[in-house]
Amino acid sequence: MFQTVKRLGNGLAWLEDVLVMWTVAIIAILLGLGVILRYVFNDPLTWSEEFVVTLFVWSVMFGIPSALRSRMHIRIDVLILRLKPQTRKWVGLLACLSGAVILVAAVYAGVSYTLNVWGSNTPMLGYSMGWIFVSMPIGFALTLLHGAIILIDEGPEVVFQNATETVIDMAQT
Repeated sequence: MFQTVKRLGNGLAWLEDVLVMWTVAIIAILLGLGVILRYVFNDPLTWSEEFVVTLFVWSVMFGIPSALRSRMHIRIDVLILRLKPQTRKWVGLLACLSGAVILVAAVYAGVSYTLNVWGSNTPMLGYSMGWIFVSMPIGFALTLLHGAIILIDEGPEVVFQNATETVIDMAQT
């Protein structure tokens, strides 16, 4: 069962990374095109800013679980590095439980807010505001999934471990 969830997580991770790559690429193209059209041809893209903001929100919400998987979240590790391995495990478990509670609350809040704004449309393109905000519960749910996979696969002290801690731990052993 866990291996199936892990394969699903890996497939979703690949999709997240591809979507982040494409959204950032489209943002760069639209912003560059917007500057050229505005200042060279004096004919601005009036709709591009609205679409770029939507893509930016989606890239951030897919970037959060990607950062967790890549151990790129920022964590103040001054105290953690001074703890014994057994104590780190308990502190890691507390961090995982706290993080899970926050992520579940964020998913719930994201769904509630998305449902509230679904009837409102964006001013220029006229698509539902829900398409912007539905990225929140999706991104937080993916973060919860990847965190759970790391927790089960590697243990609680590793879930929020960042790349710097990994290097320091390897140097100390």
